[in-house]
Amino acid sequence: MLLEILFGSQTGTAEDVSERFSCMARSTDVECRVRSLDSIRSIEDLGTYILFIVSTTGDGEEPENMRQFWRIIMKKSLSLIPSILSHIHYGLIGLGDSTYPKFNFVAKKLSKRLEQLGAQAICDKVLADEQHPHGIDGCIDQTFTKIFWKTFGDLIGREFQPRMDQRLPSKYQIQWIDDYEKDSSSSQISINNSKIPPGYTSVPLISNTRVTSLDHWQDVRLLEFDTNLPYKCGDVAVILPQCSLTSVHLLANLLNIENKLHKNFIASNEISSLSMTVLELFRDYLHITRIPSRSFFEKLMWFSNDERERERLVEFLQPENIDDLYTYCHRPRRTSVEVLQDFPHTASCIPFNYVFDFFSLIRPRSFSIASSPKIHQNRVQLLVAIVRYKTIIALYREGLCSNYLCRLQPNEHILMRISSSFNLINDNQPAIMIGPGTGVAPFRGWILERSLNDQLLNMLFFGCRYRTKDAYIENDLLKDTINLIYIPAYSRDQEEKIYVQHKIIEYGHLVWEWIKHKQARIYLAGNAKQVPEQVSDALKDVFIKYGHMTNEQADVYLREMERTQQFQRETWS
Repeated sequence: MLLEILFGSQTGTAEDVSERFSCMARSTDVECRVRSLDSIRSIEDLGTYILFIVSTTGDGEEPENMRQFWRIIMKKSLSLIPSILSHIHYGLIGLGDSTYPKFNFVAKKLSKRLEQLGAQAICDKVLADEQHPHGIDGCIDQTFTKIFWKTFGDLIGREFQPRMDQRLPSKYQIQWIDDYEKDSSSSQISINNSKIPPGYTSVPLISNTRVTSLDHWQDVRLLEFDTNLPYKCGDVAVILPQCSLTSVHLLANLLNIENKLHKNFIASNEISSLSMTVLELFRDYLHITRIPSRSFFEKLMWFSNDERERERLVEFLQPENIDDLYTYCHRPRRTSVEVLQDFPHTASCIPFNYVFDFFSLIRPRSFSIASSPKIHQNRVQLLVAIVRYKTIIALYREGLCSNYLCRLQPNEHILMRISSSFNLINDNQPAIMIGPGTGVAPFRGWILERSLNDQLLNMLFFGCRYRTKDAYIENDLLKDTINLIYIPAYSRDQEEKIYVQHKIIEYGHLVWEWIKHKQARIYLAGNAKQVPEQVSDALKDVFIKYGHMTNEQADVYLREMERTQQFQRETWS
């Protein structure tokens, strides 16, 4: 009997949950295999007992490593075969955030599709919510974990009682390779060509320019890279970031391996092997500054011999203290390395081969390309908002990838690949673009490209706080050679806040004229949390006022525009 755990993960959370359930299975001697959903090549690859763990990204979209599976399972031909998946028994965990309009949309769609194809649910699915008082882990444990193992045991005639305090074998075995040293004083970021992942290219930075004023709270950068990677407007650059050297040295010190940072090793198991230095592992491979999940603390218990630290871990892991653990980790956004600082005796007892069990892999980040291959030949430009903020206990926090990019100096290399994303349709139709903040990135290059043809009509709604501080797009687009109707919304330049949705309503007569009489296409890019819903409501207000529609007619009209791709959205979490 084999339990397959299949995950679809964009940021790594679903993979973390998968690994935790894998540990539960292994502690009860259940044969278990964890795979990403893109490893499924056909419907025949699906086993009999499956636990699906899937997240929702952007505007209700499936993660990148689930898209191939989604195309497979959504084939219309499958519906013609009665109960084609009737042999499959499955559990389903959805991961989402209820502050987004399409909360857990992917899990809901997958559940419906599996039911259509005859698969049998082991138990009710759980739609875990980041806004749950105890977070994702607490939500799953309170509503799913025990029920799943009980019903799964009943199904196959066994009793399962997972023990998370039972130390399991490490994922990898380590063999050290002697006498390979690097200059430990060097902080230069380097890319070893032999270790470039498939699909990625090492590209050098040309320039890194701040485009917001120095007295503005938000640091936004325009980064330019030298590369002949082919792309089109609307594509994204997918980047593999690095953890800071400060965090790397801190972790090495806590694990008592500072003297081995530049030593090579081989990590291997029955499936795969890899070779690198400890420095490369902590900097390029493992996400050592991520907020730890509950399983991180469960694994700390395996090595905790210090009485005070072990007592604290036991308290954190008691079901009645789940709120304390969530408060300790998530309120201050405490990183994994900082947790190990609070448990120094336990950290010093962690064998090096277990670091792969404690830390998840660094996930690539996607950024909309802000340049045009026709205008910026052999160049890729990105508009990146640097994520820095202060927590409730006055600790500063940084986004991993944006701050990695912020630190880059000219001629330093990063790992990049290009991926299709926003379908900006190149035809003669007028284009209405809505891009608050760095949501304007995909439109920046496209407007410049479309302006090569002075017959093409372009309208841009851009939103920022202050015209003099963060209206960075104006230097590029407000030129006589650019054919553009530019409608800005400076939210803080007056007492009453004004956003792009207010400007859409204010210029509703023009928007309606372009849509109705010029068949203009509408493109929206921005944060998925509030922008799509607010813009959709503004467009419906325009339809009602100038198209003389009822609320219901406006809803239908907007849905039809989405169906025919006259209205497209590119949003991110």
